[in-house]
Amino acid sequence: MIKIVFILFLLLSNVCLSAVTSSDSSSKIDTADQIRILYQKAENYIDEKNFQKSLKVLKTLIKREDLSGLRADIYNLLGYSYRKLQKPDLDKSFAAYMMALEIDPKHLGTHEYLGELYLMMNNKNKAIEMLKALESLTGTSSEEYLDLKKAIDQF
Repeated sequence: MIKIVFILFLLLSNVCLSAVTSSDSSSKIDTADQIRILYQKAENYIDEKNFQKSLKVLKTLIKREDLSGLRADIYNLLGYSYRKLQKPDLDKSFAAYMMALEIDPKHLGTHEYLGELYLMMNNKNKAIEMLKALESLTGTSSEEYLDLKKAIDQF
């Protein structure tokens, strides 16, 4: 039922976009809203631990050209979702994190999650490198730094 409502919403929003006869700026606002809605949907799936569905939404999003500032966030969540699957795909997770860092080398979440991925790969030294990168970006009090430090300490 939720899928049907979501699909209907997307169809209606596309119809509304097609019917808009005002300036391009209002179309861009509608498109940005659609992107935010899909991104939030992916985050909700992650919160529900439904990583297959989050991957589906995120893969759809990365195909778009109009993501502006969300592209690194989307790749970060893509890497996270691959890593959290029942049977994790560490190679795809790593590739997604690398893409996120290529887009935004200072992306805090990606540094944290990449460090956690390195721990899954039994590479504590690389995880520590990510911790040092976080320290240089934010100091030692950020949530990302503290979460990765805790994961390394528990390794």
